[in-house]
Amino acid sequence: MIKFKSFRYILLTSILTIGILEITTAKLFATTLTNNTYTVKSGDSLSLIAQAHGESLNDLMKANNKWDDLIIAGQILNVSIKGNRNIHKTVRNEGSTYLTDQVEQEKIRNSVVFTSNPILEYASSFLGVPYVWGGISPEGFDCSGFTQYVFSHFGVTLPRVSQEQQNVGKLISRDDLQPGDLVFFGTPAHHVGIYIGNGKMIDAPHSGAVIRIQSLNSDFTYGRRVN
Repeated sequence: MIKFKSFRYILLTSILTIGILEITTAKLFATTLTNNTYTVKSGDSLSLIAQAHGESLNDLMKANNKWDDLIIAGQILNVSIKGNRNIHKTVRNEGSTYLTDQVEQEKIRNSVVFTSNPILEYASSFLGVPYVWGGISPEGFDCSGFTQYVFSHFGVTLPRVSQEQQNVGKLISRDDLQPGDLVFFGTPAHHVGIYIGNGKMIDAPHSGAVIRIQSLNSDFTYGRRVN
């Protein structure tokens, strides 16, 4: 009888130990997942998420099998743990320059005249408009929403996202770019703008910024002529 009770005690102790180990393992596994994922918040953009976690935009897109820059609040992304910084601190820091950037672009809008190119003249009327993820109106644009809106004004229908827009029109190299050409970044494209000449473009860059004129960067891939 004593041996039977001892056996039951050992068996129950073993079951409890295994249960505790399973719970501990599950918690550790969940922690590991949390440290390697990021839940998208309202106002986030892929570029800011990549910056906050110390990785390139291309690497972030590849890690999540993404072919465009569209994300939605609540979406869970795989991210690098080497940075693991507070993305909303990054957003606030960039946002602190928002008003300055907006005023600066409005000054440019008032001083630069694109009358020789109706597309650029129309596009420049939106300088200073805030970037809004998923935005497709003058209340706020994302990059492909901006180009789609501008070209639709001239009867040109572009797809909604940059990766699809990059398949429209004639392929143009950097040396052959002309004002009014679409300029794309990455393959598949993760960003699009409108070339204005002299190595510059007008675009809706990222959350916390406004539609602005800036130089083409090293990530530029090619242009497309659609008009």
